[in-house]
Amino acid sequence: MQNQLSPAVFGELIRAFSLKGVYVRHFAVCGGNINDTYVLETALPDGKIRSYVVQRINRSVFASPEDVAENAYAVTAHIEEKLVSQGVTDLHRRVLHYYRKSDGTFFHTLPEGCFRALSYVYDSFGTDQPDPRLLRGTGQAFGRFQALLADFPTEKLHVTIPDFHNTPKRFADLAASARADVCGRLADVRGIYEKLLSMAGQVDLYDRLHAQGKLPVRVVHNDTKCSNVMFDATTLEPLAVIDLDTVMPGFAGHDFGDAVRFACNTLPEDADDGENARLDLDAFAQFAQGFLPEVGKFLTPTELETLPDGVLLLTLELAARFLKDDLDGDVYFKCHKTRHNRVRAICQTALAGDITRKMPEMRQIVQRICAEI
Repeated sequence: MQNQLSPAVFGELIRAFSLKGVYVRHFAVCGGNINDTYVLETALPDGKIRSYVVQRINRSVFASPEDVAENAYAVTAHIEEKLVSQGVTDLHRRVLHYYRKSDGTFFHTLPEGCFRALSYVYDSFGTDQPDPRLLRGTGQAFGRFQALLADFPTEKLHVTIPDFHNTPKRFADLAASARADVCGRLADVRGIYEKLLSMAGQVDLYDRLHAQGKLPVRVVHNDTKCSNVMFDATTLEPLAVIDLDTVMPGFAGHDFGDAVRFACNTLPEDADDGENARLDLDAFAQFAQGFLPEVGKFLTPTELETLPDGVLLLTLELAARFLKDDLDGDVYFKCHKTRHNRVRAICQTALAGDITRKMPEMRQIVQRICAEI
């Protein structure tokens, strides 16, 4: 479906969003489990080529895309203001810009779908897979993202996906899908299911600490894969954090945990031998060395202490989500091979087991880095 859009569609989007130049070409950007993403190139009157990013929104996931857009616009405007106050001049490479139509809205609906347009980060690159050279920079980028938004009032943000990181609810939803077993797959995944349940004793940790007034709500990205950071093509310096669809109120450990879960796994998250997935402690230390200096001055002692717990919580949560989707018949995540969600769930479950074993060492690494800040 992603490669079937015609040039006429992009010509219409150029007009709708008042983008500069005339259509030259477009191409799909691989990766991403939710939306379809394209790079659109236009020619300016002087012959120069201008690039934009165009996305087709998955309305089944984002029922209110306007709220998604308002969140993204609010946080990028806040970041831009902060960067200006810090003397940053290359704003177009440091923060995304979302284009509006003449009526002030961020979306244009066509028979082919609901579309939006945003800026392109020039002379940069991203990566779908963790790169040892970029681990510290990835941590720095997401830590800086939280730091720039540390004073942003969370009550101004829409909750675009209710219960997105409600880990106890994710396990309750998984149990409901297991009981229903609409595709008859439970017998095949019962071992994975039972292992997940055996590790779920502390999935409400963050909620309990928040209820006790020990864990504040902050603005968090909620999808901190390394693919959501753009790096300078020459220096490898982290530039802009992208894919802001899941920016919502949450806990700092959500961002730290999800980033480590993805970047520090010894295997891709959909490896066919996922039962061998392990946490790379050296990679964990590299990421933490980038992240912690950015956030160490404003996160509370409890937040810092429980960052490693976020790694386990987010790994268990995603394993539960993958397994639920497998039981439901693969209705949420894009699948690219047979029983893709089962494969993903096996990997995340094995990773969660190794994280549990290595939790003391993770805590020691965080404590050591914090002591040096």
